[in-house]
Amino acid sequence: MALLAAPSAGAHTQPGVGPSTRPTVFVAYARVAYVSVYGSESSSRVRQTLPNPTGDGTLLSFLVRSLHRGRALVYLPTRPNGSTGWVRRSDVRVYSDPYRVRIDLRTHRLTVRRDGAIVVSAPVGVGRAVTPTPAGTYYIVSRIRPLDWGSVYGVFAFGLSAHSNVFTRFGFGGDGRIGLHGTNDPSGVGRDVSHGCIRMTNRVILRLARMLPLGTPVAITRR
Repeated sequence: MALLAAPSAGAHTQPGVGPSTRPTVFVAYARVAYVSVYGSESSSRVRQTLPNPTGDGTLLSFLVRSLHRGRALVYLPTRPNGSTGWVRRSDVRVYSDPYRVRIDLRTHRLTVRRDGAIVVSAPVGVGRAVTPTPAGTYYIVSRIRPLDWGSVYGVFAFGLSAHSNVFTRFGFGGDGRIGLHGTNDPSGVGRDVSHGCIRMTNRVILRLARMLPLGTPVAITRR
């Protein structure tokens, strides 16, 4: 992951817009103890404040939607799903991220691309009809190694910015955060079996653990 040089004054950069034919993904990592979130690019009123590190001790990160001279429009790790807000560029460090994750709920398939090329393609288990996995644009907010590798979460897990539309609490902390994790029961992979989280074999999740940084975008779709 490469540190992004600050654009020149007045520059406006969006993922997918620019001279490159391959859309660029930007992520932002907090560099201050508390990041203020604003409702617009020019607003002086703080809408909310997010602590860094987060409640589980993880570096606060964001998926960037667009970059401006003084502020960045980012996806937030909070409810409701898909929330965005503006943060000061001086409060974060911005990096380019070569990875993208896509999860197709209908085909039960996870695809990871690096610089546009597929590097991982694997089956996944997703939410049942009564506890669906929410579709949308999300990103990785935490990396978790469960104490008990024989648990339902397997040997490793990522917390996502997505939240359940059914549950307000479960294993990935308060507010019903959706996880991307391994499993102690691989028979559920490729089926609608979970409370909303996405599960895969321990072999696949360990492979992802070695490559995906915080902030990596995760598109959950139903084609």
